[in-house]
Amino acid sequence: MVDRFHHLHIAPADFDASLGFYRDVLGWSVTRSWGGDGRGRGVVLSGGGMEVVLPDAEGAGESRPTVHLDIHDVDARYRELPAGVDVVTAPGPSPWGTRWFVVRDPDGNLIAFEELRPRGG
Repeated sequence: MVDRFHHLHIAPADFDASLGFYRDVLGWSVTRSWGGDGRGRGVVLSGGGMEVVLPDAEGAGESRPTVHLDIHDVDARYRELPAGVDVVTAPGPSPWGTRWFVVRDPDGNLIAFEELRPRGG
């Protein structure tokens, strides 16, 4: 079993301040963005070896996984979970087109196990 870190999902209190910090202070690049013009907006920033997802305040209040792990086989990894794990989302499609499942740790943090590339890819 190999769980590779992929990205963090951070819900900022001030979207513009957080975007400025990661982009301008840390020098990270915006690799993807969405929304604006009255719609919820967000960005994905990369510092090279990792990504951070920042949604605006509209999307930040939702309960979303904070840590996203990149795995090759969602179903096989799911079967390896011991009994009693708090499964929030069973294996299936994510809202953005990957396959995933989500568990809750003892402190309430949500961890997503995502199959980001098709099997064999």
